[in-house]
Amino acid sequence: MQVYTRSMLPLLALIIALQSPQAIKLKRFEIVRVDPAGMNRLPPSLRAIFAEPVPDAEPVASLNEAATRAGFTPRLPKSATPLQIGVTDPVHADARIEIAALNQALRDGTVTNVTVPQDWDAVTIAIEQGRGVLADYGDFLIVQAPPLTLNTPSGFPLDQFVEVLFRVVGINGPDARTLREKFAANPAVFFPIPIRYEMDIHEVRLNSGSGLLMQNASKVGDLALVWSTTDHIYFLSGGLTETRIIELANSIQ
Repeated sequence: MQVYTRSMLPLLALIIALQSPQAIKLKRFEIVRVDPAGMNRLPPSLRAIFAEPVPDAEPVASLNEAATRAGFTPRLPKSATPLQIGVTDPVHADARIEIAALNQALRDGTVTNVTVPQDWDAVTIAIEQGRGVLADYGDFLIVQAPPLTLNTPSGFPLDQFVEVLFRVVGINGPDARTLREKFAANPAVFFPIPIRYEMDIHEVRLNSGSGLLMQNASKVGDLALVWSTTDHIYFLSGGLTETRIIELANSIQ
């Protein structure tokens, strides 16, 4: 049997810490404007890093059933009754780094000033999110779920990694560095929107903090509002005015 002396304990603690994964919750939302060709350059094993705002949902009979299956009591606008309730699928995905494929993607994008560390090869990032609840009110819907979490090996430079991905999809060096710095300070879920779509995207103030409002630049069509609290993220969308969608967000309790 191996015997450990008192002097070895600090070293053992360090080894265990280095082997333990780090879990990073994404409680902010960031829109990245990209060309579809840039997104297609991403190695397929890494595309799960960029999120879909609304996952698939399975209809359920009642709000109580949704709460039981999702594992939390949903907060809904107090002034309306949903026509249909659903439970969104959990997210369990892996993003695996393959150095050869990542370097080829950089070359395909004519990016020449980015070096990918060799020790990233075969690193796997686990992407996790629990079930959520979707409430459909007819003229708008709201989805709420626990924050998306990225699980990486301890010490892995996730901010540097996402900067490399930004360069692959066609974001220039200064903008990619700015996004990296914002991510390092406050990790975010990234929603890619093709550049060809003219969008009005701006922050709005809510009772719970700030939210991100998105609409076509022509102001025609649905609005979408995303925001987060300490324990959940929210997505609200529908044919509403900006004033009305903010009122609905603020009425959730």
